[in-house]
Amino acid sequence: MLPFTPTLFVRPLTPADIEAVTPTVNRLLAKSIYSRMLTVPEVQALFFGTAAPDLYPVRWQQRTTLALLRVGDLIGLLDAAVGLDSDSLDLPDYQPLGLLRWLALPEEVSAVPEAMTRLLTAAESFWRRHRVGRIKAFHPSTGYPVWQAGIGLLPADWTETVQALAAHEFRYVERYYCFACPLRNELFEEEAPHSALTLVMRGANQDRRYQIFFRRTELIADARVVQCVVEQDGQTFPLAHIVHWEVEERWRNQNIGRWLLRRMVNDAVQQSLAQMIVFVRMQQAAAINLLAQHGFVEQAFRGYVMEKELRA
Repeated sequence: MLPFTPTLFVRPLTPADIEAVTPTVNRLLAKSIYSRMLTVPEVQALFFGTAAPDLYPVRWQQRTTLALLRVGDLIGLLDAAVGLDSDSLDLPDYQPLGLLRWLALPEEVSAVPEAMTRLLTAAESFWRRHRVGRIKAFHPSTGYPVWQAGIGLLPADWTETVQALAAHEFRYVERYYCFACPLRNELFEEEAPHSALTLVMRGANQDRRYQIFFRRTELIADARVVQCVVEQDGQTFPLAHIVHWEVEERWRNQNIGRWLLRRMVNDAVQQSLAQMIVFVRMQQAAAINLLAQHGFVEQAFRGYVMEKELRA
């Protein structure tokens, strides 16, 4: 036994680390809802692919993955980026955010506080070099498609991670719920709520977009469903993930969202998918009620987005 605690240090992840980092990544994925285990080549593509993998519009500027090591062993990761997430795309390029996308801390609980300090110190140095003043952690749009069906949220049951981030002045800014519906061989009746409305579908089954137009010219509602394969209890199965579902404000409360939801569910049933899921903000009470009316059940999940202001 060593008479002292081995020093932790942080450096950028390299392709030579992929064999060692794959178990760490899969340990993280095993704790996450609607994810699946990855092979070594998939992890290689995840961190060193030419484009940042995401389901939502994000304006990337810089990316880095930091590896935490102890006596040569990789025991933690932090994936940091600079850019603008989907909620911030209207900001000018000279006001980028620091984006914390991925965080894996050591399994050994006693090592977590120092590990978090080391990783965040290195990440904040990276963000400051790029003139970042605000950090956004685990925004939905900056997640990887293989993690939580593409949602970059921090699951609430990672107690050590949540507490460690809070100890470093990160604060909660948003909470998300997850709803799921098992798909059976039953179809909902679809009825257009207004004779002047037209529903148009674009794209392929794997990435389908739905648009509703008033008098064929005015876009008043749109949605998007992406198919993915996830793993649960050692079994893989396909599901449909509603990544976007919105009705223009002045057209709400006219059953347009209901029509759109029924079309999405019916299409997933006809494609023999096992399940449909959607993540919604806690403030979206109308959407939550509509989902419940159509067989969606809330899952044991609370996802969080956190923020931190970087002091000068």
